[in-house]
Amino acid sequence: MSSPPTLDPPSVRRRLEKLGDCPQVEFNRFEVEGMGELQPAAVLVPLTEIDGQFHVVFTSRPETMPQHSGEVSFPGGRAEEKDQTLLETALRETHEEIALDPDEVRVYGNLVRMPTITGYDVTVFVGEFDRSERLEPNPREIEELFLAPLHALADPSCHRVEQRTWREHTFDLHFFDYGGHLIWGATGYMVYRLLELVKPD
Repeated sequence: MSSPPTLDPPSVRRRLEKLGDCPQVEFNRFEVEGMGELQPAAVLVPLTEIDGQFHVVFTSRPETMPQHSGEVSFPGGRAEEKDQTLLETALRETHEEIALDPDEVRVYGNLVRMPTITGYDVTVFVGEFDRSERLEPNPREIEELFLAPLHALADPSCHRVEQRTWREHTFDLHFFDYGGHLIWGATGYMVYRLLELVKPD
């Protein structure tokens, strides 16, 4: 399947360049009161061009992980004291998890900031890297690394929305099925926001 004209890399890059230092979207559809202090965290949505189409890099966590075991996610994690910015957190964690050199990432900006019911305040950045860069998943943190074409994720047949209620607040939960992988939860919402950004105006 060829990439739709609206998702060709030049068009996608023009839309990604709309991102800046501040989150394009603040997710505030459920209350975080009573959850205690949320831990700051950051992730990177890594994009790379292959055969004229953008692909998104995902990771899946080992079943042995204490949190988010077996889930599909983007590389990232909690902020550490040595990180001067959340972008530095995202790039550091990405390097630790999949060996992507921070200097080789073109960062477009900040896509979304969102709380998670697991107690994190997550900031999501989007960046592009050259496919020639070698990715090596860290076996202690990553069970599998896989790439999904952006146009495949944009296909309505792989996306569904279900409503969930948490603490008396109802919100949409986004699911994407691709290649035997189920992308959902916070990561599903991040994919949804990315697709909303790059779709035609």
